[in-house]
Order: sequence, then C-alpha cells, then structure tokens
Amino acid sequence: MHRWSKLFVPTLREAPADAEVASHIFLLRSGYIRQLGAGIYSYLFLGQRSINKIIGIVREEMDKIGQEFYLPALLPREPWEQSGRWTGMGDNMFRLKDRKGADLCLGMTHEEIMTVIARSELRSYKQLPQIWYQIQTKFRDEPRPKSGLLRVRQFTMKDSYSFDIDKAGLDKSFDLHDAVYRKIFTRCGLKFVAVEADSGSMGGSQSQEFMVYTDAGEDLITSCPICGYAANLEKATSRLDPIVEMERLYKVINAECDANPARLEEAKSELVKLQAGDAENLRIWHEMIALSQKQFDTIYARLGVEFGHAL
Repeated sequence: MHRWSKLFVPTLREAPADAEVASHIFLLRSGYIRQLGAGIYSYLFLGQRSINKIIGIVREEMDKIGQEFYLPALLPREPWEQSGRWTGMGDNMFRLKDRKGADLCLGMTHEEIMTVIARSELRSYKQLPQIWYQIQTKFRDEPRPKSGLLRVRQFTMKDSYSFDIDKAGLDKSFDLHDAVYRKIFTRCGLKFVAVEADSGSMGGSQSQEFMVYTDAGEDLITSCPICGYAANLEKATSRLDPIVEMERLYKVINAECDANPARLEEAKSELVKLQAGDAENLRIWHEMIALSQKQFDTIYARLGVEFGHAL
C-alpha cells in the first residue's frame, strides 16, 4: 500500500449534472469511478479495491458449495441457437461478426456454455451433483443506462450453475445457494429481503431475488412484516382469504376514491371478481382505480402491507 499522499484519488468538489442517484454522486466525487461512455465506467484505485474485497467475500462463500470456472466473454452463435435464445435475448445481447463472417456475441449469461461443458465431460450420474460458478465480466446492451453502476452495459457478475440427478437434488442446490447468498449479503452489510420473482429469459419453475430497499430502485415489491411473505409485484399474489380481502379493500377504496368518483363503480366491479377469485394479483388496483402513487401507497399502508421501491 502506498502512502495516502501518493495515491491517485481524484475527488470532485461538485458532482456532474447528470449524476442524480446518491450512490452515483458519492462514487464520482470520492474518486472511485469515472464514466467513459453511456453505461461504461472505469474503476479507479479505490473502486477496484472495493470490488476486490466484495469478490473476496463472494469467492470465499461460494467455494464452500461449488467450484470456480472462468469462461470466455466472446461466445459463438451455435450454443445460443440450440437453446433458442439467440433471438430470444432480443436487443439486449451485443452481437458481432468476425473477419470470416461468423456470428459471435458478448456473454450476458453462461447457461449455454456451462451446458456444453457438462454435456461433453459428465459421463455418469455418479459425477452428480456439480455446482460450477464464475466471477466474470458480462455485457448487456441497456437501452437506457443510468443511475451510475445500477444500470450499465458492462459489469462484473457472479453466476452459478448446478447439474443435479433429480428434482430433489435441484431443490437441495437451490437451498445451498440461498444460504450462501444470505451470508454474502450479510457480510457485505446489506439489509436485504428475499422475494419471489419471475424467471424471465432464464427460465425455470422457481425464482427468487434478493433486493435492497432504495429510492433509486426501479422494481416494486410487496412484503408483509407479519408473515414474512415478499414478492416482486409481477409475481405477487394475495394470501388473504378473498372475501376478507374484498371487505378490507372495499372500505379503503371507498375512502380513497374521492378524487376519482368515475372509477368507483369500476373498482366495485373488480371487487366482485376478487370475491370469485378471478383477480391475478394486487397490481390490478393500480391499473383499474388509476390512483396516484401516493394514494396507492396509502392503500397498502392501510392494508398492513409494505409497498416500496426496491433495487
């Protein structure tokens, strides 16, 4: 370690005008990062030192359940064609051609590549289960890079993959990862919540996200401090008895719809559907009643359900 007076830590008196999120402002002003382009950042000395400490925690915990690999970031088209995700990833994937005209891409995830290795190297069920992970640079062609390091085009990611002999083995691997992730986030000092989530392009029958509450977040979750239930808004369902929930929502909506009297009858109609069990999730109220965010937050508060922005 050099003396502090010899370190390169270029601080700023004022943050750039386009820096709005607190974390982005602090990282720029304290000399951790500098922006090279939209969603592209250079990690300076303090930034890289911090990243290395985080990687050290992740690697130490992941080594307890898995084996570390390092796969290429430049990938051929063929494995992605076989999985159907060459087109499925859409514009989020960076695509390019080599000098011979062969299609390539920059990896945004590595399920296909891990599967290629497993398919050619695992020859017996006796070799299962296997948990392989890597800590590597990933690329995503974000349409609107913003919020500093929260939404970028190049980033470092720990991705892990398990190969199991049956569903029971898969569930065990899932639980091992769940326990390790909780240890990692706890060691990093994060106050997190585990929520049910949509698997999206990754696929699978079950998905769980770990989120941190922040005003800069773009995801919405519902959570109950009493029963511990939490889910991404796209995945959330009500655990209340439909009739009980109908009665509670009816009282709340009657109190909150004064600003939108024309919507009141529509809301009552939806309550009838809820009693019959036709409502998919609570997001329908935001769409049907057309309340402001503040009013919607009030409804959730009165229902005893925490409703907030999360990262």
